[in-house]
Amino acid sequence: MAQKNEMEMNSLDLLGFLWKNRKSILIIGFIAAVVSSFVALVIEEKFESTVTLYPSKTSSVSFGEINNEDQTVSKFGEEEEAEQMLQILESAKIREEIITKFDLLNHYEIDTTGKYIFTELNETYADNISFTRNKNGAVLITVLDKSPDTAALIANEIADLFDRTKNAMIHARAITDFNIKKEKLKKLESEMQSLRDTMSVLSSLGVVTADAYQGLTDAMLKAGDLKTKNEYKQKLAMTEKFGSLLKAFQIETEFLSERISTLKSSYEQAETDANSFPSHKFTVEEASPAEKKSYPVRWLIVVITSLSSVLFTCIVLLFNEKIKELKL
Repeated sequence: MAQKNEMEMNSLDLLGFLWKNRKSILIIGFIAAVVSSFVALVIEEKFESTVTLYPSKTSSVSFGEINNEDQTVSKFGEEEEAEQMLQILESAKIREEIITKFDLLNHYEIDTTGKYIFTELNETYADNISFTRNKNGAVLITVLDKSPDTAALIANEIADLFDRTKNAMIHARAITDFNIKKEKLKKLESEMQSLRDTMSVLSSLGVVTADAYQGLTDAMLKAGDLKTKNEYKQKLAMTEKFGSLLKAFQIETEFLSERISTLKSSYEQAETDANSFPSHKFTVEEASPAEKKSYPVRWLIVVITSLSSVLFTCIVLLFNEKIKELKL
């Protein structure tokens, strides 16, 4: 009960304090409202444009058996691909290209006589251009600018630059991969041709495979004349001497054939990647010029500034009141 009465007394004291200082509080609030209204009016208006993107699942345009059906350009990417997209969008390469193309040094009215020109330019760029992910995993390119047309142009250009930048990165790697596989394939095919040439020489000397050896023996036994029989004997002798070598070459040829077949699939994929420039994104919504400004929200600036000023005034007056009470 005593605590309740104390709270009621404190509330009455506060109301009394506010009433007592109502003129000062109202004057400060009025001045703050006027000043903040003037400031809100002189703040440069900015228009917002946004591009909504989803990354593709993979960068490959080939759909051979070596690709998993989930790893195709027709599949939406997930968190990993979205994070990669954000990193590329935030890269210095894209920032520098946008700064150059739209002459942002002059457009943002950066003081070129200052000491930290490019630091100020990059900070202004970051204040006006942002990259975020929404709750659905889409990547948003958001641009603020004093011109609604420029805001939309910059946002759409950044979206296009994402493809060009990623393709340049992939192309450089793909060219290297393609050249390595090309040399490997060339080497294996050379080895295969060398084996086949050696096997042809052995065959010309009469060496036959194990499967043909029995047939050669039967033919020798059935031979009617001595000359033919001797020819068969010579082939059998050569097979006994070099047959195991021919067999080894046959096994090596089969092994090389499998390696070449596998490498050819990989080589064809590398060739496709090195010579293609696919899109790595799904554009859900392109940027368009905004009809209404998005910044500043003038009424909000006035309300927040006025309330903050009134609250600060109340705290200062209350503090002074307490100091006076302590002195008494």
